Amino acid sequence: MTFRPFEDFVPVAPVPAATIQKYSGALEEAVLEMWQLHGLGIAANGFLKIIDPEVYKEMIGEYLPRPNMVPLFATGLGDIVVAEAGNYRILQFRRARISGMSSSIRHLGLKITSADWRQEIYDSAPYDEAASTYGPLTARADFDDIYAYELPLPAGGVESAQSVTRARIFEHIALTTQLAGPIPFAG
Repeated sequence: MTFRPFEDFVPVAPVPAATIQKYSGALEEAVLEMWQLHGLGIAANGFLKIIDPEVYKEMIGEYLPRPNMVPLFATGLGDIVVAEAGNYRILQFRRARISGMSSSIRHLGLKITSADWRQEIYDSAPYDEAASTYGPLTARADFDDIYAYELPLPAGGVESAQSVTRARIFEHIALTTQLAGPIPFAG
């Protein structure tokens, strides 16, 4: 499967060669092509971040439902798209659940450039509203930032643009998981 490049991509850094080598043969070829073409960075008006799985495993690995999950993308709302056993899933830390499942990165990752797909697959409306109110997270300095609910949703937070704040994704995932418990994973 050939990777179709993001049009609004903001590069942050190249993907380390060791990471590409480690996952060569283990991940879909389109993921490796994406890493080689773009590297790490920001797309889809700041909603999507192509991340280094090794950094994310180090920072939030203890909060992943399974240790063999490979983080590939982060969203501007603190969700993580992971690869696991030939499938892709969205870990919605903001809601303490898993959503979406696909055997193709094209479905979960590469179609994110379409606002309709972002909303359907990722429930991105809260990000879009926050981005229009407070500004999109499109600068290199925004790479680890998200729009997070001041009180995480699983702990009783209110889902509205007025209740979001900028936060670092790693700390927000840790806080949400501490308040709501681990994301349940049945299969």
